[in-house]
Amino acid sequence: MRHRKKIHLLGKPADQRKAMLRSLASSFFMHGQITTTLHRAKALKEITDKIVTLAKRDDVHAIRQVSKLIYNQKTGNMIQDKNGKEIEETVLRRIFRTVAPRFSGRKGGYTRLIHSPPRRGDAAKMAVIELVD
Repeated sequence: MRHRKKIHLLGKPADQRKAMLRSLASSFFMHGQITTTLHRAKALKEITDKIVTLAKRDDVHAIRQVSKLIYNQKTGNMIQDKNGKEIEETVLRRIFRTVAPRFSGRKGGYTRLIHSPPRRGDAAKMAVIELVD
């Protein structure tokens, strides 16, 4: 029986769905908010909440688990490491250095879905997903 095993299929095979959600999650943490279809945003919300929960643990195993859920792209910003040396910021570093400490006192609900007008052309339901302040 498949009770309570529902996942968002999004009309794609498993490999394409995982790649699309990894890309959306990477873009989401790079920019702080993204606009996408409502169904993709709902699927992304589950993944991003899981990523933030893992990042709050801040151990090596959590870093490895989060790196499986995102693409570790460069954000284009420079940051200081522990020794004072300039290094380029990546999505993974941003999650563990800025996003996780923001939500250290919060137990869940790290993202917000805001419905937006339908997309022009095919009238798909759209939503903006963003991090809660």
